[in-house]
Amino acid sequence: MTMTERTVWATLVVFPLVGIVYFTVILTQAADRPIEDVSWVAPMLWAWGALIVLIIAGVIASAIATGVRAEVAGEKPDFEDGDVRDKEIERIGNARAYTMASFGGMAATVLLMLDVDRFWAANALFLAGLLAGIIAAGSRIHAYRTGL
Repeated sequence: MTMTERTVWATLVVFPLVGIVYFTVILTQAADRPIEDVSWVAPMLWAWGALIVLIIAGVIASAIATGVRAEVAGEKPDFEDGDVRDKEIERIGNARAYTMASFGGMAATVLLMLDVDRFWAANALFLAGLLAGIIAAGSRIHAYRTGL
């Protein structure tokens, strides 16, 4: 497994987890107060930070596990860089992610045109970003497992 594929696996695990935690925090607040009073900025900033830190931690943990597994088996650890196939798989994932991100941007723009509270536009963009990341990672994993 290349380092690129390790990053994709970490992304596929982290994006849904962070999204679930973020929306749980937001919906818990929304249960007992008007949506205009929900504090969403700080939780969203924490969610972005968590995405970055947890993906990096996931890649590092995967690399360590690969090294330990190879050492136990008496082999040399394989930490190969990506190749042409990795670049093509990344291109496929990005194309699918861009589509989702574009729909999210369009939805947020429409919400702003309708002059709704910025909470809705910001969360539409955040959700679109999460879904784009999940779609990209899922597409890439599918390509790694089944071929191009």
